[in-house]
Amino acid sequence: MNAVNEAQRAAQMAMSAHRSIQTARAIARLNRLIIKMVVRATALLVNGLTALLGISGSVIVVLCIVMVSAAVISSPFGIFVSVENTDADVKPLTRIVQEIDDEFAARLAELQRSAGNVDRVEFHYPGSADNTRIDNWMDIIAVFAVKTVTDAENGMDVATLDATRIGIIRSVFWDMNSLESRVETVEHKETVTVEHEDGSTSEETITRYERILHITVTSHTAEQQADIYRFTNEQIELMKEMLSEEFRPLMFAILGKDADIGLTPEQLDLVQQQLPEGELGSEAVKLALTRLGDPYSQPKAGQDHFTDCSYLVQWVYRQLGISLPRTAAEQARFCVENGLTVSAADLVPGDLVFWSYERNGRFMDITHVGIYAGDGKVVDASSTRGQVVYRGLFDSDKQVLFGRPHIVGSK
Repeated sequence: MNAVNEAQRAAQMAMSAHRSIQTARAIARLNRLIIKMVVRATALLVNGLTALLGISGSVIVVLCIVMVSAAVISSPFGIFVSVENTDADVKPLTRIVQEIDDEFAARLAELQRSAGNVDRVEFHYPGSADNTRIDNWMDIIAVFAVKTVTDAENGMDVATLDATRIGIIRSVFWDMNSLESRVETVEHKETVTVEHEDGSTSEETITRYERILHITVTSHTAEQQADIYRFTNEQIELMKEMLSEEFRPLMFAILGKDADIGLTPEQLDLVQQQLPEGELGSEAVKLALTRLGDPYSQPKAGQDHFTDCSYLVQWVYRQLGISLPRTAAEQARFCVENGLTVSAADLVPGDLVFWSYERNGRFMDITHVGIYAGDGKVVDASSTRGQVVYRGLFDSDKQVLFGRPHIVGSK
């Protein structure tokens, strides 16, 4: 066990160090793109222009740097410097995202108003294991940047987000997020006992009708939209590069997402030291902590380092030899049916916390799950934060169930 613990600790320290330099690597990678282009351009131009125009090599190098820097800004990667433009007629990407998200919420509200009186609303999210909203803003921005810059007829840079470019972002957003609705009328027959004036009773069947509004939100990944837009291989490679692990911190920055995973390397070590020794639940927390900073994606969960909330839980417990269902709702059902539920007051490290944010037709309408880490903290794959994080327990009014599956492995 000591060897395993040491190996886990080494892996955790290595991962923490890796996360702390992600942003620096992203910036360095962007700089390398510029340097490579400068070197290539300089090699081609120095000899020829020196002989032809009599210009010194150093002047040509400076000219090349200026030209290539402009070329990078005019490439899809120019989106990463869009925050530097503060002209009156442009908007920061964070504000654009908020405005379009508000439009999305307004359309959802309009669908519900236009449906009239309904008994309940159920949301459906194809491609989501937990049937929750898919945040695909990173994918949207990568697709937008590549599509806009490489447009053969109307190509333009994405370093300046003016009204024209905002219109394109909005168009790509709605191409990648569609809304559909329908109203279902369900007939329910019930047998009731009716008491008559003479004291006798009889059984009668009554019929009532339930109107259910179903709203389906279909969200595309960058790869799916690239196929719809018929991207070339070169466009796809540019898009993948923008969505790569090294550029992810810059994506977080321009989208205004909190890139903080919740712990510094020193704090991570302290959290691990304070976990109860010899408990399987503590091992679950340690495993979850090794995934801090891993990117959140429901469609891509299980691919590379991608995960969503329920996949993280399933992965952690699989390492401990405990088989849990794939979705948060079914993990909750597993806890209920196997007598593994606990109260909020009795939570210990390794327990599961389940949330319900909307009606989704799943068990207890559960939409999210996290792993309790002790001291009022939880490790979860957060859709709003875009990654696995360590944070305080949140939204207590939405917490609907607590489970302790690590008991299974302790028996």
